[in-house]
Amino acid sequence: MPKYILTTESGSDISQELIERYNIFVVPMHVTMGSETLDDGSFEVEKVYRFYDETGGLPKTSGSTPHDNSVIFKKIFTQYPDVHIIHIAYSAVTTVSYNSCQVAAQDFENIHIVDSKNVSSGLTAVVVATAKFIEENPEVTPNEIIAFVEDVRERTRFVFLPQSLLYLKAGGRVSNAAYLGASLLSLRPTIVLKDGYLVASKKYRGSYERCLKNTINDFFKQYEIDSSTLTIGGTAGLTNELKQLAEKTVNENGFYDPSWFHAGAVISSHGGPGAFGIIGIEKK
Repeated sequence: MPKYILTTESGSDISQELIERYNIFVVPMHVTMGSETLDDGSFEVEKVYRFYDETGGLPKTSGSTPHDNSVIFKKIFTQYPDVHIIHIAYSAVTTVSYNSCQVAAQDFENIHIVDSKNVSSGLTAVVVATAKFIEENPEVTPNEIIAFVEDVRERTRFVFLPQSLLYLKAGGRVSNAAYLGASLLSLRPTIVLKDGYLVASKKYRGSYERCLKNTINDFFKQYEIDSSTLTIGGTAGLTNELKQLAEKTVNENGFYDPSWFHAGAVISSHGGPGAFGIIGIEKK
C-alpha cells in the first residue's frame, strides 16, 4: 500500500510510461473547438491545427473543474483509503485548475496541493523529480514533499521556440505590432516560464534550423542542467530532420540520450505546429 499518490493535470503532457512507472493519476484539462468541448488527451493534437486552418479561430483551452478533481480523488481513495495525495498543479497563474483542485479538496482529507509554476513537460519534470524523491525517502512527510516541490520548481527551466507566432498572436499572447515586426525582421522569440507565466524571451534571427541550434546552445550556456532531467521535444509538426538536429546539438553539448516529450493539445493550441521545447532541472 503506497503512502503517497501524486496527481497532476493532463496539461503536463506526461507520458503513459511515466504514469505507469510512478502510479500517477491525471486530471483532465479541456479544449473547446466551436461548440465541441473535449478532454485534453482524448483526441489527436492535429485536430487543433485543422480546426484553426478550417475556421481561422483558435481553440480555447480551459483548466480542470472541481468535478474533474473530485472524480480522480474518489477513485484514488477507493483504491487506497489511507493514502496522502500530493497534487502538483499546472501553473496557477495560467489556469483555474489550481483553484478547482482546492475547491474539490475541501471534501476530502489528506490532500496536499502545490503550484508547480510550470506547464507541459516542465510540469512533468517537477512531478517525476518528486516521485523519485519520495521513492528515495520513503519516510518523508507531506510538508517535506511540498518543500521539495517548491525548491525544484524554481530550478526547472523550460524554453520553447515556436515556428510561427501566428497562434500566439491569435491567442493574444503577442501584439499585432510584435508579430509583424518579428515577421519582417525574421526574428524568432523564445518563450520561457517566469514566475509561472509564459513570456517572450531571447530573440533569434535566421532560419528555424539556425535558431533551434542557438536556442539549445544558449540553454546549456545559461543553465547547469542535471543531465538525468534533460527532456526535448515539441508540438506535432516538428519534423524528423529537426528532431535529429536537436538531438545532435544536445550531444555536441555533452548530453546524451535525453528524454522526449510530445506536446498535448493545451500547449499546442498556443505554441502552434512544429514548435521545439527543451527542459531541464538545474543542479543545486
